[in-house]
Parts: sequence; C-alpha cells; structure tokens
Amino acid sequence: MERNSKWWIEVAVIIIVFVIGFIGNIFVLIIVHKKNATKTIHGIFVTCLAIADLVLLCFDSPVSMLDKFNITSEAFNCRVHLTVVTTGYNAGLFTITSMAVHRCHIVTHPWRPKLKRRGAIIWVSLILLAAFILVIPLIVVLKLTKNGCEEVWPTLGQRQAYTASLMTVQYIVPLLITATCYIRIWLFLKRRPVLPRNSGLTSAPGEENTRESIAILKTVAVIVLLFLVLLLPTQVAWMLFDFRNISSDELWFAAEILTRLHSCLNPVVYGVMNKQYRRSYVTFLSRMFCCGRSASFDLTPPQNISSCERSRQILEDTRNRMESRVIEEHL
Repeated sequence: MERNSKWWIEVAVIIIVFVIGFIGNIFVLIIVHKKNATKTIHGIFVTCLAIADLVLLCFDSPVSMLDKFNITSEAFNCRVHLTVVTTGYNAGLFTITSMAVHRCHIVTHPWRPKLKRRGAIIWVSLILLAAFILVIPLIVVLKLTKNGCEEVWPTLGQRQAYTASLMTVQYIVPLLITATCYIRIWLFLKRRPVLPRNSGLTSAPGEENTRESIAILKTVAVIVLLFLVLLLPTQVAWMLFDFRNISSDELWFAAEILTRLHSCLNPVVYGVMNKQYRRSYVTFLSRMFCCGRSASFDLTPPQNISSCERSRQILEDTRNRMESRVIEEHL
C-alpha cells in the first residue's frame, strides 16, 4: 500500500508540474507575440528561455509518465530523449546567465551602445550551439545494452571528468555569474540618486531609493535562490553516482521534479516580475475574463518650490527618467 501511495503521489506531481510549466511558458510566448517583443533584446531572450523550458518539459515529463506505466522505448530514450532534454536544460541555463549579463550591462551602463537585435539573435544561436556541443560526448558514449541505455566510457576517469565539467559549466559558473551580475545591479541602483515621481522636494530621495533597492533585492534573491536550490539536487545526484557509485530513486525523482519546477517558475521570475510583462499579463487576463478595470493614477499636485530649485530638479529629473526608462525595460 505504501508503494502504491508513493506511485500515485509521483504521478500527480509529474502531471501538475508539467501542466503548470506548459501553460506558463505558452502564456509567455503569447504575451511576447502580442507585444511584438520579439523585436526587443529582452523579448528574444525570454522567447529562447520559454522554448528551452518547453523542450525540457515536453520531452521529459511524458517519458516519465510512460515509464510509470512500464511503457518505454530504450532506443528512443537513448538516442533522442536524453540528447534533447539535456540540450534544452543547457539552453535554459545559458539563457538565464545571458539575461543576467545583458541586464547588468544595460542597467549599470545605460548610456553605452546597446546590443542590437541582430547581435541578440547571434547570441541566442551561440547559446543553442553551445548547449548542443556539451551533449556531444554523451551522444558518443550512450549505448544500448542488455541492461538498457548506459554510458559506456573508455575509463572511469573520463566519465568523472565529464560529470565534473558539466557541474562546473551547468551550475557553478552560471550561478556565480548570475549572482554577481544581479548584485552589481542592486548596488548600482542603491547608489543611483532617484528623485520622487511627484517632483516635489519634501520627500527624501533616500526613501524612494530604499524602496527601489528593496524591490530589486527581492528579485535578485528569488532568482539566485531558485537557481541554487532547485538545480543543485541534479548535480549532487550525478556526482554521487559517478564518484561514489551511490544511487537513490528518491534523490533522482526529486532532482527531476525540481529541475522541471525551475522551468515552471521561469515564466514567473523572468516574465511576471518584469514590469512591462506584468502589465501585459494583467491586460491579457482582463480581456480574457472580461473583467477590465480602470487604472488608478496619483493626481497629487507637486508642492510649491522655488524657480531655481525647479530648474535644477527638472534637469536632474529628465536625465533620471531617461535612465530609469532604460532600466525598467530590463528589470
């Protein structure tokens, strides 16, 4: 009975994670298409991330479900499934890292030349190429044996070296780059003087700056923690298996589910947390469910200030708003 309960729980988790991830990423693609955001750099990266997540979910979850019912094709799993899933996994990680690098450059250097659309397409193409190149050694060593699909390496040392290299490229380096970039963004915004939106001088700029820094810090914490927690079990499972010959069904299942869960949460972190996409989500859902509501605006008039102070503030505010407009598009 215990085994039966565990089986049903695993099936339910697989279905729930797949449905949420599939709908979420499709929703992101719809919003990007509606906004014509594929013409923007952020839109190109978000599209690439959503497609990579869909590839991982659509190839991995159905195979896991069929495996629960003892319906498997060793040839398909060995030749297609592992290759496509690993490529999608790599592409998603490299896209997340690239988005962090691009955001860091745009936010901390808003007046420098920006990446062009053609450059972004080339960047994404290189991401996909690198994601596939990392899988080539796996394609070479995967063999169909009497025990199923196995990695047949010439030596154990080569197998361990490949696993250690994957952990470095798939986890350690992307995590360090992503964390460093977002911390730099937060520190930059914390130091950047921000004038109140109502153009009055009674509100301390420090308060506005503090609120913005806290909001950015929360986003940074979510991104880094999701990366750190959800993707670690997969790396631990492979390291234990290849270096200590330790394998646990529970650990492998948890690693697979957490990896798919990370793909489910990507639309939230990289879509909903972006101000521009969040507005589009609300508008799209309002039209879908016919419950549009009028937006509220702050009509509080600015307080009286001297002409000298007003002139100085207008100059500072103009530059600040132009800079903030660039920054908002990438947060």
